[in-house]
Parts: sequence; C-alpha cells; structure tokens
Amino acid sequence: MKVLRILLLSWLSALPWLAGAITIDDCYRMTRENYPLIRQYEVVEATSRYSFENAALGYAPRISLSGQAVYQSDATAFPDSFNDLLKLAGVDMSGLSKDQYRVQLEINQTIWDGGYSKAQREAVKASREVSRLTLGKDLDELESRVNQIYFGILIMEVNLQTNLYMDTLLTANLSVAESALRNGTVMQSDTDNIRVELLTLRQQREQIESSLRSYKDMLSIMIGMEIGDDEVFETPEPRLVDTSRNMSTQLMLFDARLNEIDMQKKMLDVAVMPKFAFFAQGWYGKPGLNIFDDMMYNRMSWNGILGISFKWDISGFYTRKNDLRRIDMSKRSVEYQRAAYEWNTGIRQTQIQDEIDRMYGIKASDDEIVRLRQSVRQASESKYRNGVITVNDLLRDIMSENKAMNDRALHKLELLKNIYDMKVLLNQ
Repeated sequence: MKVLRILLLSWLSALPWLAGAITIDDCYRMTRENYPLIRQYEVVEATSRYSFENAALGYAPRISLSGQAVYQSDATAFPDSFNDLLKLAGVDMSGLSKDQYRVQLEINQTIWDGGYSKAQREAVKASREVSRLTLGKDLDELESRVNQIYFGILIMEVNLQTNLYMDTLLTANLSVAESALRNGTVMQSDTDNIRVELLTLRQQREQIESSLRSYKDMLSIMIGMEIGDDEVFETPEPRLVDTSRNMSTQLMLFDARLNEIDMQKKMLDVAVMPKFAFFAQGWYGKPGLNIFDDMMYNRMSWNGILGISFKWDISGFYTRKNDLRRIDMSKRSVEYQRAAYEWNTGIRQTQIQDEIDRMYGIKASDDEIVRLRQSVRQASESKYRNGVITVNDLLRDIMSENKAMNDRALHKLELLKNIYDMKVLLNQ
C-alpha cells in the first residue's frame, strides 16, 4: 500500500510533464520540494515541539524516590547523669542508633513560578519562528536561481527558433543563387558567400543547442526530474506586482528576531520573581520525627511532612543591568541590519522597475521594426533576383531581420524576467 501511494504521488507530481508543458511555478514548487534542506523543516518542528512540551511541564508535580543507609561516629543521647535518673525511674533510653536508614518519597508541586513556564513556552515559539524563517529565506533565494535558468532556457529556445528561420531563408536564397549561377547570371562568389553564412549559422545553432542542454541539465538537478529535449517550456504571463508591499521572508525574519529578543527580556523579568510550591515528604526508616521514641525503641517507623515553600533568588538582580544592556544592543543590531536590507532592497527594486519601464517602452516598437525588416528583406530578395543589388546587400538585410527578431524576443523575455525578479524580491 505504501509503495502504491509513493507511485501515485510521483505520478501526480509529473502531471505538468504529462500535459506537455513545464511552467515556472512548477519549477518553483519542485525546486523547494527537492532542496535537501527542506527536510530541516521537520527537524525544526520536532525540536520545537519537544522543547515546548518540556516547557509546558513547568507546573507538573516533581516526584522523587530516594534512599540512604549511613553509619555515624556519634549519635544523639542523653547525658549519663540524666540516664542514671531515668534508670532509677525504670526507663532505659540508650539514645539514637549510630546506623540509620531511610527510604523517602518526595513530591513538589509548583503553585506559582512567577510566570517562568509561560515565558519559556513563548520563548520556544519565538525561537521556532526564527529557525523556520531562516530556512524559508534560504528557500526563497532558490526562486532567483530558477528565474535565471528558466528564462535562460526560454531565450536560447527563441534564439534557436530564429536560427532555424534564418536557415530556411538562406537555404532558399542559396537555391536561387545556384540556379542563377547555372544560368551564368551570377558569380561563384555569390553562392560561396551564402554558404559561409549558412555554415556560420549552423555552428551557432550547435552552440545554442549545447548551452540549452546544459541549462536543462541544471534545472533538472534543481527540480529532481529528468528533462528531455522535446519538453516544452511555457512562457509565463506578465503578473501584477504591488511594489508598495514588501512581503520578503527576510523582513519577517527580522521581526521574528526582535520578538525573540523581547522574549529573552521577559525571561529576565520572570527569573527574579519569587516562587511558591507545595511539598510532601514521606519516609520509612530510622530515626523518625519522634526522636524520643527512636531513642527508646530503636525501630523503623513511618513519617511524613506536608507544607508550602517559598523561594526568591535575588542573584539575578546582580547581572540584570548588564543583561538588559546586552539585549538592547542585540535589538539595535537587528534594527540596523533591517535598515541596511531595506536600503539595498530599495535600490534593487528601483533598478528592476527602471528596467521594466524601459522594456515596456522598447517593446512598443519591436513589432514594427520586425515588420519593416521583413519588408526590406523581401524587397532585397526581389532586387537580387533581378540583379539590382549584390549578394552582400541581400545577406546584410537578412541578418538585420534576424537581429530584429532576436531583439524583439529578447526584449519580451527580459521584461518578463524583470517582472518575476520583482515578484521574487518582494516575495509575491
């Protein structure tokens, strides 16, 4: 049954691949699930749970069982003159035995611990939140790496498509040039020039395909699943990002650290509070509570004590002033780190936003540039067939169209990458 469940989960996790499309959200999720440190969450939760359960036992009764057997060099006894008087009265009190025995059960029940147990539980929760967010911050950084690789794959796929499109154009024009060469209307150098460009284009394609395979291999390692050459990567849609809301895990971590420091201060406060407890002791042995009976009969007996204890340890006041100063320094250090993070994030956010605005401006004219370049190239092909321009002029216009198409695709993907970088930066 367990094996069937594992197979079912594996099949469900592979659904995006079965659907024939890999999305960036799938990559985010699978990278987190595959990251080795994700299992640290379980360790953090388990450790915190054990510590919390221990802290919750602050008011649980403390029960101890002890025993002892001792021999003393001397024991309590009446003076000889007093013993003589007792003997005249027919009473023999030899005194306590030098060998003494005791088996004791003791119970202590806290009545009020000054708020220490409650503060300890809150400190455990604060520490758990710090550990959880520290790990979450590391996991968030994975999304930036996913962005780099994922959009790198998309860019190389576009370059590959443009390369194939240019290959088709050059091959078609090579056929036209070879036909003209057979008719004697062009020179051999025309076909040679086109063949050189075609060979160069195919060399570039091999480099693109090699780099694309390397990127897919890196992403495969990150998501923990094999990516084939025929897998389709979905181009993500632009997403709205509220730049006024920074939901970064790092900012939440700073808040959690400040809360943890506040809990340390609270622990200092309750450490100097008095504590009250109920106690009970019961033992079997000798001597007991009735010392005169033990002096006369020297026998084992049952004994018990009930009471309320009070304890106030004022040693915490000795270091309290310096401890408070140390806590204040820790708090200020976290606040300075937070200010530095917000400063750096603000700069990074401005840079990304400027790039987004710039890409939107450029993108508006990309389609028109590609349309015009295609029109110029088509006109050049007609002129070349009619002998108006040279092959070099034709190749120049083909390469210009190639560059325009690459630039348009690159601008679109750069815009998307910046949007998703902003999304990751602000944790949205």
